[in-house]
Amino acid sequence: MTHFASLRTNSLAISVGSGHPTRVMALIGATTNRGYDSEIRKIEALTAANHKPDIIADLSLAPEPTPLWKRIVAQTPFVAASLPIYSVRRRRDKVDTLELLERAIEQMEGGVGLLTIHPTPTLELIALSGSRLVPCTSRGGGIVIRDLLTRNASHDNVYRQIMPGLIECALKTRTVLSLGASFRSANIFDANDDVQQAEIAAQKLLADDIVRRGVDVIIESPGHARPRTIRQLGNQLRTIGYPIMPLGPIPTDIAIGNDHIAGSIGAVLLGLQGAAHILAAVTREEHTGGVPKLDSTLEAIACARIAAHIIDLDTREDMQPDMDVAYERQQHKTCIVGKISRGCSRCGSVCPL
Repeated sequence: MTHFASLRTNSLAISVGSGHPTRVMALIGATTNRGYDSEIRKIEALTAANHKPDIIADLSLAPEPTPLWKRIVAQTPFVAASLPIYSVRRRRDKVDTLELLERAIEQMEGGVGLLTIHPTPTLELIALSGSRLVPCTSRGGGIVIRDLLTRNASHDNVYRQIMPGLIECALKTRTVLSLGASFRSANIFDANDDVQQAEIAAQKLLADDIVRRGVDVIIESPGHARPRTIRQLGNQLRTIGYPIMPLGPIPTDIAIGNDHIAGSIGAVLLGLQGAAHILAAVTREEHTGGVPKLDSTLEAIACARIAAHIIDLDTREDMQPDMDVAYERQQHKTCIVGKISRGCSRCGSVCPL
C-alpha cells in the first residue's frame, strides 16, 4: 500500500509522496546565540526568494528568545519543521525524557507541521555499527545513542519511551512524524550495510504502527551512497510505501565545498527510482565545518528546486515549464529567455536560431 503525508501550514496543507510534486526543504539553525540574527535573515530571504522552499527546518542548538520555528510558523507560508531533541538540556549525555516530550508537544501545538524524531537506535544496532568506518553521522541520532549508552540499559531509547505521548499529540495537531535515520551512512563505503538495512526495516515496522494509529509518517533515508548503491536503496525504499526524505544522498565523498551540486545529483538519482519525495537542500558548507551563509542557503534551494523538477519531469511528466521556455525561444528566435530580439552577443551573426 502506498501512503502519502499531509503537511500543514497556517493557511493550507501540502501533500507529499508518490504522485505528488517533489518538495524542497531548507535547513537553518543557530549553533550559538551570536548566529541567531543571521538565521532570521535567512527566513526573510527565503520568503522573498525566486526559488522558495516548501518547508523550513529549524535545526538550532542554541537557546533562543523566540525559537526560529515560531517565526517560520508566524511569518512565512512554509511548513515549519523541527527536531525537539536539540532544545533539550543534556546532563552528562543523559536526556530528560519528560522534558523531551514537553518540547515535542510545545512544537506540535505551536504549529510545527513536521517533527523529526530518532526512535530506531538499540544496543544491537549500536554494536552492529561498530564495524563501520564511521558508526554514526546523525546529530539527533547521536544524542539518542549517547543517552542509551550512558544509561547502559536494555530498555527502549528515549523516543520509544515517549512514543505514546508523541502519537497522541500528533494525532490531535495533525503533525507528521519524520522517522530520522540515525544510522544513515557517513561515506559511500558504509552505505547499504547490515546496520542500514536493519534500521530501514525498523523504520518500516514503526511507520506501520504509527499510521495504524492515524498519524502520517515520513521516512528519512539514506545518506552517502555511490550511484549503484543509490539505485539499490531506491528500489528498496520505493517498495516501503511511505514518503522518503533523503539527506542528499551524497553520491561521492570528494565533493567537499560543492556538496550542493553532489547532493542534487544524488537526489535526482534516487528520485528517478521513485524514492525521493522531500529534498533536504544541501549547502556547499555541508562538510567544510562552516555555518551555511545566506547566499549558500539560497543557492542550495535553487539547486534542489532544479533537482526536484527533473524528478517530476520523469515521475509526473511535469513538462509545462520546459514547454514555456521552448516556446519563448521559438517565438523570439533566441535562446536567451526574456529577450525579445534575435541573437545574442555570444553567437553573434552565426546564431542558429
